[in-house]
Amino acid sequence: MTALLLGGAVVIAMHGSAHAEPPAGRSLGARVLYGGAAVAANVLPGVSTVYAPRCLPGYVLCKALFAGASVVLAGGQIVLSGGGDLAQTRAILYRGFAGDWFLTWRHTAGEREPRPLPEPPPPAG
Repeated sequence: MTALLLGGAVVIAMHGSAHAEPPAGRSLGARVLYGGAAVAANVLPGVSTVYAPRCLPGYVLCKALFAGASVVLAGGQIVLSGGGDLAQTRAILYRGFAGDWFLTWRHTAGEREPRPLPEPPPPAG
């Protein structure tokens, strides 16, 4: 569990939006509250459901589970289709790996909507 939290902290520290400007025109207390709520929603079970109702076990773990499940489901889809429907496989993987991997203060302040399972783009062609 400690490794998961440490890994999540490293990902957040390396990501550009973690260094984004704090909410403009908000007091220091509001900035601390939004930042603290984002950290709590990322790692604590149940808190993330306030911002992303599909994510009960904490947002980062939830997104990792969605990504892992998409790999398994995409593999099954390739086997069942015989490799003939790669657009569907890409769409399954897109839903698992695209979107927000963690919540920021923008999500907790209501400026952005979390997207743990974004809709795939329309097929090319």
